[in-house]
Amino acid sequence: MDTSLYVNLSYQSSLNRRLELIANNLANVNTTAFKAERVMFDDVSFKAGPAADVSFVIDRASYTDFQSGSINRTGNQLDVAVVGDGWLTVQTDEGLRYTRDGRMVVAPDQTLTNIDGAPVLDAQGGTIAIPEDAQNITISRQGTVSVNIQGEPLPIEIAQIGIFEIEDPYQMVREADGRYTGNVVANLKQDGQLQQFAIEGSNINPIKEIIKLMELSRAYTSVAESSNDIHKTKKDSIGRLARNDG
Repeated sequence: MDTSLYVNLSYQSSLNRRLELIANNLANVNTTAFKAERVMFDDVSFKAGPAADVSFVIDRASYTDFQSGSINRTGNQLDVAVVGDGWLTVQTDEGLRYTRDGRMVVAPDQTLTNIDGAPVLDAQGGTIAIPEDAQNITISRQGTVSVNIQGEPLPIEIAQIGIFEIEDPYQMVREADGRYTGNVVANLKQDGQLQQFAIEGSNINPIKEIIKLMELSRAYTSVAESSNDIHKTKKDSIGRLARNDG
C-alpha cells in the first residue's frame, strides 16, 4: 500500500496546527502577561505490508510556556507586575482564578479589583477594601498594601495581596482574559514579589514568531508540491497501465 499521500497529509495537518498557535501568539504580543502556547508533535509508526515502518506526524498536545514576560513601567500606582514565579488570585462568578495580570482599580464599593471588576484576593483569600479617604496607595515588594489618610502621620497597612505558587502549573487550564483554573495545589509564596507602577508584558518574541511563520510557509509549500508530484506520478502510472491494457 502506497502511504506517501497519507504521510504528507499528516504533516500538512501538523503544520496547520502550528500555524494556528503562532498566529494566536502574534495576535497577543501586546496582551498583558500573555503566555505563549506551544505544540508538541510525535510520530506513529506501523507496518504497511512487507514494506518498512511508515511514520505519521500527529499533534500530541499543546502546552503553555510559563516563562515570564518583560516588566514594563506604567506609572499607575494600582499596577503591579509579579516578579519571577507566582500568581495573583481573583474571585470571579465562576470561582477562584489565577492570573499574572496586575492591572487593578478601586471599584465603586471600594474593593480592589482586577481591571474588569474581579476582586483581587489577599494572602488569606479575602477581598481587599480601600478606605474612601485614602490619598495614596503604596504596594510593597512583598505585596503589603499601605495607604495615607489625612490626619495620620504615617501610612497605614491595610492588607497583603496574595502571591501564590502552583505546584504543577501545567495542570492549569487557560481561560479568557489571561486567567487560569484547574484542580491544582496553590500555596502562599513566602518569597513572592511584586513591582508597583508596572505590569508584565507577554512572553512573545515577535521576531522569533515571524521567523517560525516563514519557516512554516516554506515547509507547507514544499509538502504541497510533494503531494502534487505524488499525485501526478500516480496519474501518469494509471494512464500508462490503461494504454498497455488497450
